Amino acid sequence: MRVEVDVPPVVADRLNTASATRRWFPFSDDVIDWSVPLDGSWAYMPKGHSVLSGSGVLERLDPSDRSFVERWEMTQNMRNVGHGEHLLNQGILAMLWHVDPYDPSYRYLLHEVAEECQHMAMFNQWVRINDDIETEGAGEESWSTELSAFTEEVAVKLPESFWVNVLLFEFIGDEFNQAMRSNKNSPVGDDGRPLHPILVQIGITHTAEEARHIAYARRWLAEGVPRLDEDQLREVKGLAEYSTQLVIDRQATVPLRYGRQLAPFVSEEEFQTGLSTTPASLIVKRQLKKLVDEFHSLNIISDAAMSRWETAGAFG
Repeated sequence: MRVEVDVPPVVADRLNTASATRRWFPFSDDVIDWSVPLDGSWAYMPKGHSVLSGSGVLERLDPSDRSFVERWEMTQNMRNVGHGEHLLNQGILAMLWHVDPYDPSYRYLLHEVAEECQHMAMFNQWVRINDDIETEGAGEESWSTELSAFTEEVAVKLPESFWVNVLLFEFIGDEFNQAMRSNKNSPVGDDGRPLHPILVQIGITHTAEEARHIAYARRWLAEGVPRLDEDQLREVKGLAEYSTQLVIDRQATVPLRYGRQLAPFVSEEEFQTGLSTTPASLIVKRQLKKLVDEFHSLNIISDAAMSRWETAGAFG
């Protein structure tokens, strides 16, 4: 079975050049300084992006405890986003079995896999240096392993559906990346303390390369969707609407679950309430609306689904 690439060769060539000439290796000292101590003087979640932002919970904690709670949340997110990057790579690698190796997109997709592997290593390094935060055995690996076989199958069978899910993960998550690198030197937490320098550098690194990945996925959809037959379009629509509903229900790109290390600082009820009322959920909704509007214009989200979500206030 051959996968027909829908991205024009000139676009893939341009992205290849960018990937080859400007790479952000996270273990180069001029990219990320991993030696900056992790202590209670920093913010560890960008302003407005914690599940507890605006809840009053963080405000009652002393600065050191607040740093721990934010660092706990950031570390869980780093682990989970790494799982998402793993899934993306599985889909691309499955696709490469069936793409013409002389197509410029073949090389670009290899670049993307390499960059995502570096991102996974970068996120894992954050988890490793935060070894007092419990990340193993929290059940987070279950959602990703269940999706892995499906991701590989859909990437080959119906690449447009694969790129829809890539954008639901990367385009919506990109706003968080941007918040971590805001003006490169001035990101702050909810209490005005500066964001930890390692996180700022991770935000800069991740945003720079994700911009290429997002551009490639959007171009594949723009070129590929009009070429789908009626049955294929119906299947892409069904999967796009299902995946979008998952993001609406979760109000986040990846799941985040309460952990016992939070118990001395935050109750589970407060945490669960925060998941649905935090300003971060409104940011996700606004970013999702931009993407869903784009999907709708490509006819991969139906008028009925848009109307249903807008009537329900799904986008804030």
